[in-house]
Amino acid sequence: MKKDYQKLAIDIVSGVGGKQNINSLVHCATRLRFDLKDDNKPDKEQLESLNGVVTVVRTANQYQVVIGNEVSHVFDEIIKLGVINGDSDTVESSNIQPNDPKKKEGIFNQIIDAITACMTPMIPALTAAGMIKVILSLATTFNWMSSNAPTYKVLDIMGDSAFYFMPILLAINASKRFKVNTSLAVIVAGILLHPNFTAWVSSGKPISFLSIPIAPDTYAATVIPALLMVWVMGFIEKGVDHITPSSLKIILNPTLILLISAPIALIIVGPLGSFAGAGLAWVINMLQGRLGFIMVTLLAAGMPFIVMTGMHHALTPIFLSTFASTGHESLILVAQVCSNLAQGAAALAFGIRAKKPSQKSLATSSGISAIMGITEPAMYGINLKYKKPMIGAVIGAGVAGLYGGIMGVTLYVPQNSFMAILGLNGAKGLTNVVNGVIMMALSLSVSFIASLILSKGSKEVVEKKKATNTNEPKTEVTLNSVSSIN
Repeated sequence: MKKDYQKLAIDIVSGVGGKQNINSLVHCATRLRFDLKDDNKPDKEQLESLNGVVTVVRTANQYQVVIGNEVSHVFDEIIKLGVINGDSDTVESSNIQPNDPKKKEGIFNQIIDAITACMTPMIPALTAAGMIKVILSLATTFNWMSSNAPTYKVLDIMGDSAFYFMPILLAINASKRFKVNTSLAVIVAGILLHPNFTAWVSSGKPISFLSIPIAPDTYAATVIPALLMVWVMGFIEKGVDHITPSSLKIILNPTLILLISAPIALIIVGPLGSFAGAGLAWVINMLQGRLGFIMVTLLAAGMPFIVMTGMHHALTPIFLSTFASTGHESLILVAQVCSNLAQGAAALAFGIRAKKPSQKSLATSSGISAIMGITEPAMYGINLKYKKPMIGAVIGAGVAGLYGGIMGVTLYVPQNSFMAILGLNGAKGLTNVVNGVIMMALSLSVSFIASLILSKGSKEVVEKKKATNTNEPKTEVTLNSVSSIN
């Protein structure tokens, strides 16, 4: 039966305080992310009672409504109601007053929010590119086609493009976050990837600008240089706009911004970002070499709480930098695979214990989604809500992470779902594939069994609460509730 997304959209807008209380709206893979004028106006109980809403998550500067896999449909219907799309340029020309009081938030939260805003829109592109890499891995493993075949080469280009042009994708997203002209941000990022510059670097000949030496770095598949540079361009744009006369702004502003930004990117920010990225990769490699099994265990067990704070987006630049430097990753993505599978298995186990058809349906659908990489419906709608499945998921993820860390399980394709099984084939050969499969089996089985056992005593309690319609408040997920992690 087709869901009435329009009605759900109207109810959600009403629940957050009405259209007049919404500055703008964006969405990620599972959440509607509202920028509200007054965070005290939303009715949390009304929102969570809606069929189609999993839970509500409040952060320092966003009011987030978790929907699940169908979030894009609800988002589209809300935008049709006249709510401003925060991903479009219209948000800058809206009636939002720039001098409105801003919510107080620390530097750390600002950094996390900025990384989230820049990285989240890239997820579909990275997912698609990663799956094409999986197809290529299968093609060579089972001799479906030669690596010299034209079809293989075209697919390889398709799989590499999202990673190679990552600085440009980041420049587009960062320009919206830091209020920088998008076309200028793309041009500056494009300079870092220009084939003539890349060829110059490859030639080994000295590179300079106005006799100032330029580091011979290549920036394909990098993350930090583009993010840093667009942030710096925000200050450059403001400074240039302040000094240019109004009659000449249309000509002088873009010209001066480009003439100032490009050399700074090549001489200072680019090399600095490359150094930071290489440093992160070095730290990760060191941790993997000396404390790998401990780090994977802790990350796998703690990943749901990291997701609750939004810090998992801050991990994305780290594992992408590692991939760019080494072509593989053995820490963050491995931990995410263990955690995601554990969340799904725990929800499925709870679904077996549940008596209510609605509980069974939500547990089954969200459990399957979690195994495929979308964990929030299972995490918020089942595991965190009923607590004991979450304990089972943490146990299973920790056990799997410990095994994966000890055995040095490595991923050669950026995947964090069950499909990661296809990304285990690489330089370590069959041994890595076998250990990876065992790790994933442990995550599924241990989490399922632990949740099944722990949820046994919760079945009647859940039914009793539903039958007597108690007014016991639901568990509210806020950053304050996990402040010890943040």
